[in-house]
Amino acid sequence: MATRKSMKKILLIMLMLIGLASFLALSSLAAPKWPIPEGLKTIEVNGYDMAYQETGSGIPLVLVHGTVTDYRYWGLQMEPLASSYRVIAPSLRHFYPERWNGEGSDFSVEQHAKDLAVFIKGLHAGPVHLVGHSRGGDVALLLAKAEPGLLLSLTLADPAPLEGLLPKMPEAAAEAGARRAFVTAALERLQQSDVDGGLEKFVDGTSGPGAWKTLPEPLRQALRENVWSIKSLLTDAQASFTCADAAAIKAPVLLITGERSPRPYGVMLESLASCLKRHKKVTIPNASHAMNRANPQAFNAAVLAFLANPQ
Repeated sequence: MATRKSMKKILLIMLMLIGLASFLALSSLAAPKWPIPEGLKTIEVNGYDMAYQETGSGIPLVLVHGTVTDYRYWGLQMEPLASSYRVIAPSLRHFYPERWNGEGSDFSVEQHAKDLAVFIKGLHAGPVHLVGHSRGGDVALLLAKAEPGLLLSLTLADPAPLEGLLPKMPEAAAEAGARRAFVTAALERLQQSDVDGGLEKFVDGTSGPGAWKTLPEPLRQALRENVWSIKSLLTDAQASFTCADAAAIKAPVLLITGERSPRPYGVMLESLASCLKRHKKVTIPNASHAMNRANPQAFNAAVLAFLANPQ
């Protein structure tokens, strides 16, 4: 009799342990794979836990960051734009709050465009106003090409140069070459484990000489947390997007640049303007490539004015 009771206890303990193991396994699958800062939400997108910040109500306005940044890049836009819209700022795949080491083959502007389309559909809120800065502008353009029904409007702030869109002229070739040069220099520093040296090359290349030295330390740290996003820029520039693709965009488009933005972005915007069927253009004064941070009042006012009357 004692033996039977002992066997029953052992069996009961084994079943409990199996149940606990199953519960923990399921919990680990359901939970994000890295710490999520307080106040953020997550949604699974193509097998990836995408974090995002959200505020306001009404028609969705989705803000897409660029290289070495994340949802925090839009900190000066969230509340001002939320006065009229449901403002949503996601962090794309492998950006903070994930601490990515640059390994893997699922980091590209094409992958991010696919992720963004699934993300927008996952909001269950219909088509959105979409704002993309720098590389995020390229993500937005590829989404507009693949999923035009998801867009009410498109705002592109200094989208990164796409070689298939640039005109076949000496100036465009020279500017594309200059961009390749500073990106290559940044990557070489990173491969030597010189993170700040790589970021200095990149930031100075995108925003002008000496820009890295003027950044406050909290912003520098945020860039360090996304530093390996630089690795895809040379291949991203070859993403398939042409003048015909731009001409096919039916949504109204706002093109934004900074008064002091480096010339490669100007060439890209000029190319887009010559291809788009309908667009408006705004130049933000007293600002370079990071115009939404350097002059947020002017940037926010330009976006709100466009969304109020996009035609």
